[in-house]
Amino acid sequence: MAQTTSLTAELTGNGGIQTDHYGFTFSDLAVIALDAVLFIYTAWRSYHFLTDSVPDGMQIMALVGLWGLDIGMVIWSLVWMFGSTEKYQDWTAMAFFLIDLAGVVLTSLTDSLSFSSPDGSMTGMLQGIAAPAIPLIVVANVIAGFIYHMTSPKTRAQRDSRKAAAEHRRKMEEVSKMERDLIYAESYILAKQETLEKAQLLAEIKVAQDAVEQATRAKLRDQVGVHSAALSGKKNDEANQELTGLKAKLAALKAALAPGAPADPASIPAPQQSAPNPAPYPSGNPTPIPATPIIPNVPIELDPMQINIPPVIEPVPVPANAPLGGLLPPDPVIHSGNGNGNHPSP
Repeated sequence: MAQTTSLTAELTGNGGIQTDHYGFTFSDLAVIALDAVLFIYTAWRSYHFLTDSVPDGMQIMALVGLWGLDIGMVIWSLVWMFGSTEKYQDWTAMAFFLIDLAGVVLTSLTDSLSFSSPDGSMTGMLQGIAAPAIPLIVVANVIAGFIYHMTSPKTRAQRDSRKAAAEHRRKMEEVSKMERDLIYAESYILAKQETLEKAQLLAEIKVAQDAVEQATRAKLRDQVGVHSAALSGKKNDEANQELTGLKAKLAALKAALAPGAPADPASIPAPQQSAPNPAPYPSGNPTPIPATPIIPNVPIELDPMQINIPPVIEPVPVPANAPLGGLLPPDPVIHSGNGNGNHPSP
């Protein structure tokens, strides 16, 4: 069966015989088998070295330490080949693959020399290096795991989303603060306007009250007005009607000032006025002139010097034989009210 060449391969000039199909080949299997067998040796060496560095009964910690050496080396290589996507992840995976590889080499060499040449200078030097270096490599693997996840694209996307959400919340809080400030300013201005209107109304009421108070005091102190009112001689019925109207006004004022009374002055009922007497004549007839009121029991004092009596003119008799157009008659004599005659001047 003839092998079909892909169109992409033909376009790129690779339309000949394809030798590498990018699959799992025998060479891949051979390399993996080699690494697996040798991994047993290095892992045992690392485990034996770690067991000598832990107390008796805690050999389980030596197995845990292998995850920072041999097992960690394998994991970081697989992560670099199949998992890392960002440059920081690539750097972390490759760097710790090399660091773990160096730790495996150091533990394997030190453990081997401890058996073959336990008292050699090289053995002492490597033991002095491996004793602090191996724990540092294990701890560094822990830190590398955090760095790998912190630099992943998913983590960066989540961080950007959280930053955007936090920025949005901050801006919305500023908008809410502006709205609260606007509501406060509106409430303050409206309350101040209402206060000013009330103050203006109360000032007008106070001015009117002061004017009424001053007018009332002036009226009470006006003795001439009181005497004139007494001399005017109002009838008892008219005085009673006026008094009744004043009482009605006073009652209406008390009702308006009582607790729970309506605040609108227009809602205060008007005082009841007494109905006028009906006209004695039907509509269209002349209205009779009211009689002059009689002032009973009021003595009138007259000043004789202020009484003016009209003068009395006495005619002078003219003779019958007086020619017309002749001498004018003599000037009449004017008598004043006191009986004394008086001739006018020519």
